[in-house]
Amino acid sequence: MRWNGPWLATASAATALALVVARPSAAQSASRAKGGAATGAPSTPSATIVKPKARTATTGGCRILGGDTFSGTWGPSQLPTLALTIGPGSAMADQMHANKAPYRGPGRYENEIVAVYLGKTALEDSYMGLGTVTVNRDGRSGTFALNDGTASGSWSCGGAPEKR
Repeated sequence: MRWNGPWLATASAATALALVVARPSAAQSASRAKGGAATGAPSTPSATIVKPKARTATTGGCRILGGDTFSGTWGPSQLPTLALTIGPGSAMADQMHANKAPYRGPGRYENEIVAVYLGKTALEDSYMGLGTVTVNRDGRSGTFALNDGTASGSWSCGGAPEKR
């Protein structure tokens, strides 16, 4: 769904703020990029946007907050290229009628909050709303697709998500 006007500004700002707060520190992202992941084969955190425009971000990562909310952001910290959350700690979950079921590991999660920012501001070339997020069996990579079909792609935490 493409949002316009005050709803977009409010939803974008609230979602970006909540997701950036959950963003791994620069040191954690750098450590993972250099192979410092806690478990499993290390890789670089990344998000690949396939639709609407091809774009790749290679900074960021994932966290599990409070044991029941998965949060991931990739791209510039000021305005992440991709931000998503799964679970009851999602910002704007009530207002957007998002799924608030707790994160329980690998699987398919429907009606989760997903935001893709391809412009220079949250109001320019942004795609946000509810979508399906799939977490692969490794628990640190997966795919996303907005319900309205406007944006889709894949993501990787670069290592095991940090637990906070």
